[in-house]
Formats: sequence, C-alpha cells, structure tokens
Amino acid sequence: MITVDFLTHPTSEEKNRILGIYHHQNWWPESVTDPDRIDRIIRGSHCYVAAWDDGHIIGIGRALSDGVGDAYLHDITVVESHRLRGIARRIVHMILTRLEQDGITWIGLIGENGSPPLYRKFGFAALEGAVPMYRFDTPCA
Repeated sequence: MITVDFLTHPTSEEKNRILGIYHHQNWWPESVTDPDRIDRIIRGSHCYVAAWDDGHIIGIGRALSDGVGDAYLHDITVVESHRLRGIARRIVHMILTRLEQDGITWIGLIGENGSPPLYRKFGFAALEGAVPMYRFDTPCA
C-alpha cells in the first residue's frame, strides 16, 4: 500500500533513497553524496512530502516559502516504476492543503516538460508575461 505523508526526520536509508531520486532526475550530479544535505533541504522547506511503497520512498515533493506571502512547489517527482498511479497528485494535494491551511494562496512552480497536465488539475496556469529564469554555476561579476 502506498502512503503519502510529511517527512521531517528521515532515516539514513530514506536520505540515501532521496539522494538517489535527485540523481536519477539529473537534478544533482552523482558527485553529491552527502546525506546530511537532505536534512538541510527538509529543514529549509516550508513542508516536505514523501510517498512510500513497502517502506521505501518512491516519490517526493516540497514547498519553499517565507510562510507568509507566497510559495513555490519544488522537486515534485515519482520514480518511474510508480508513475501514472496518482502518487504525484497525492503529493501535490498534500502540499497545497498545508499551504492553504497556513494562509498562503499565491503558489507558483516551474514544471518540467510533460508535467503541466498534473498541475492544471489543481488550477495552475501559465503566468502571462512571465519568463522562467535560472542561474546555475555562474560566478558573480
């Protein structure tokens, strides 16, 4: 049975599994191996949600927020073997419910290719006139 819940204090095994998920998604290079990084990410998130199947984490997601004005969904993913089962929908629903309970109603995200249909189910739409941007490994001038 698949369960979805907030994760605040992951075990060593859970941290290693999450590291593997970040690597598999190509969000982090394989050289990133410090499991304590997962603790820092969870502490720095407004909330962090995980999905488990038979005791193993198979999906994750989190919200970044100042806790007052707005929030961003981040790192929403489910391992390939468990996709198309509604798990990501459950993760997103749990995060959005928490944000709404905390009074946060402006919620943004940048979805990867193929993900917009999931987010549209929750009322997300393209933000007209906005351009998603990022900065990666660029030294300050």
